[in-house]
Amino acid sequence: MPAARKLDPNASRTAAFGAELRRLREEAGLTQADLGRRAGYSASQIGAVEVGKRSPTEQFLTECEKALGAGLRELWASLSHHKDSAPTWFAPWLEEEEQAQSLRTWQPLVIPGLLQTAEYAQALLEREMGFGPERIEALLAARLARQKILTRTHPPRYLVVLDEGILSRPVGGPEIMREQLVRLLDVAQAPHITIQISPLGANPGLSGAIVIAQAPNSTRHTVYLETAAEPVVTRNAEVFAMVTMKLDAIRAEALPQSASVEFIRKMVETWTSRPS
Repeated sequence: MPAARKLDPNASRTAAFGAELRRLREEAGLTQADLGRRAGYSASQIGAVEVGKRSPTEQFLTECEKALGAGLRELWASLSHHKDSAPTWFAPWLEEEEQAQSLRTWQPLVIPGLLQTAEYAQALLEREMGFGPERIEALLAARLARQKILTRTHPPRYLVVLDEGILSRPVGGPEIMREQLVRLLDVAQAPHITIQISPLGANPGLSGAIVIAQAPNSTRHTVYLETAAEPVVTRNAEVFAMVTMKLDAIRAEALPQSASVEFIRKMVETWTSRPS
């Protein structure tokens, strides 16, 4: 019998669940085939969940919980808590973002959520119409939970292009802006993150933010487009081609990473010198 595949709980939400499922199964003295027979699944289906290749369905959680006598539903809910706070339309994007091999984004107005400090994110959420304190708290926790994909064992390659105006837009005041830009300098040191600044002026991306997620070991791309109303999440090939051309054109005029980091550093000094 081949050795069991080593699991890395830090690789993803599904990997963390799979590692715990395997631990519980082995503690119960069951093989994957044994658990499968009790829960109504094949050994390969149990194995796919254990190695994080497949997310557990509601039925899978229910049947395996009966077979193992363990709180699998509660575990999966705790791992997925940030998804519960998201709008229905955003759920498909969260799946694509979490599983992405690479993420490319253009942001004309604000720092992207994956790089926001808690204070910066809260200042933005407090300006949203109709959000009470409890809703803001839930959305803030969800946004910060999403950021874990950048520090997991195998994070996605993350390419970020920011409009220069973002660095001088006073979100929350000088201290919050200073800390936010220091955060950008910190993450820019990571080998899998590239940050570029697009100088002020007209460019093809002023109509809204763009994010492109590429699935692992696949040519599948999912596009997220920010709009004034409900954002769009699509895999339409024509949309992907259009936004790719836009992003390439913006990057062609943007500062390279080294110059961008230096620009951000100077803006940190600017915000530091401003009175709170």
